[in-house]
Amino acid sequence: MTLGYHTIGHGPEKIIFLHGWLSDHLVFEPLFPLLDEERYTAVFADYRGYGLSSNLEGKYTIEEIASDVIELAGELGWRHCHIIGHSMGGMVLQKVAVLEPGLVSSAIAITPVPASGLPLDADMSAFFRSAADDDDALQGLFNVLTGERHAKEFLAYMAKRTRKATNREAFLGYMDAWTTTDFSADVADVSAKVLVVAGVHDLAVGPEVITSTYLQQLPNVEMEIIEGAGHYPTQETPIELFTIIDKHMAATTAK
Repeated sequence: MTLGYHTIGHGPEKIIFLHGWLSDHLVFEPLFPLLDEERYTAVFADYRGYGLSSNLEGKYTIEEIASDVIELAGELGWRHCHIIGHSMGGMVLQKVAVLEPGLVSSAIAITPVPASGLPLDADMSAFFRSAADDDDALQGLFNVLTGERHAKEFLAYMAKRTRKATNREAFLGYMDAWTTTDFSADVADVSAKVLVVAGVHDLAVGPEVITSTYLQQLPNVEMEIIEGAGHYPTQETPIELFTIIDKHMAATTAK
């Protein structure tokens, strides 16, 4: 079994991109035209139940995604690569680094869920779960994640893409995964350099949350803050995000 994926480029620098809970690989679409195809081979993977892997059933756990990513890298013939993960994908890339340390050359975690997860109280959990069926609740979720400041048309657009990206079973299964999983004790041994990108307007995983989790849990970590972004710099500030990614890659691969 191999996850479905989309590839851009054929260059020597290899990157696997990992999406979050509310999107498939197309969350990274604004970055597609910016990637230097002579420099990068960028693989955008979809988890079981999402996008190009929508036909694949699973247990919908963080460890399962990480194992699938490791298997994908093996089938690609990649012994080392960079991993870039958004939201839940930031949690996944840490699990990959724990399970297969030699695979991860470096990592970028964009507005990411920490290895300790993001537990929800009963009311918030009920609200998040309701978004599996209620479009208004899903739009409300995007509103909170992006700082309650964007036009309703943007929220409707993001919600529509979520419905197209995944199914109800995967939506609820992965929600349980990122809210209840905690392997933070294991990431203290992760040696790969991790750059965390935080959005000032992210009301779920903003700079304060990153400071109290990632910057405490990982030994080789730095944080960049995007002033104009919430949880979705991929959509809100794609040029600024790409510039951060490009600088990180240049600095890492120059060594």
